[in-house]
Amino acid sequence: MNNDTGEHLHIANQPADFAPRLWDSGQGLLAAGRYVAARRELESAERQAFLKRDAAMLARIYLPLLEASRQIRQFCCDGIIAMTPANSQDHRAALREVFKAGGVWLDIQAAGMNHAPTPSMPTDVPVESLCIVEQKQHWLITTPWRKNPHAPQPRPKGIAVLWTRDAGKLIAPGRLDTRVAILPMPGVYHPGNPHHAQARETLLLTFEALALNWLARQGESTGGWAELSILRQARKIDPACERVLMRMMTVARSLI
Repeated sequence: MNNDTGEHLHIANQPADFAPRLWDSGQGLLAAGRYVAARRELESAERQAFLKRDAAMLARIYLPLLEASRQIRQFCCDGIIAMTPANSQDHRAALREVFKAGGVWLDIQAAGMNHAPTPSMPTDVPVESLCIVEQKQHWLITTPWRKNPHAPQPRPKGIAVLWTRDAGKLIAPGRLDTRVAILPMPGVYHPGNPHHAQARETLLLTFEALALNWLARQGESTGGWAELSILRQARKIDPACERVLMRMMTVARSLI
């Protein structure tokens, strides 16, 4: 199994305690409730520690990283949920609203349409995103594709979308690979709207399902660092997946 994550960071000139300093900064920001900044610091510490194969530091990082990511996910799903077609008149207005207040943005991309690149997320506003794409007359929900030659991004298999006007319907039960994401019709939903609660619960499950579906297709790893490398890819799909982060912490501890 290839352990190369594709991350080419220049760390030769960094001090030996660079990762611990980032970890300490992330802990402080987490305690202060600055979750976006905390996750940014902790992710930097994690990259440094992984490249240096510092299992002890990794084992300390994953729990606060999970907490920062979980807080961001909760804030976003509790905030504005916008589902807008890429070329619609409401698209830019919805983006501005989500990027200002925080929330979840779902970019609806119809088949055969030309779309602008996925915009960069605001630096300090909690925003998460998914794509809803049309393929062979069916709609699938998946993670946005951002091309980065220095950090290849895993491409999860999309989950089928069922649009509904019934606010009581939620994501279908069953095996992860057969889930159906049941969402309200496209629009912008604020907290308090009955359809907001429906979209919120579906999205919380969908983020996790996308990561776990991808992980289940990777097969057995050949060792601790190889498994950790695969888990790091799964976390790119769902940064707040508790099952992934807890397993990462367990594997890191086994490598100490």
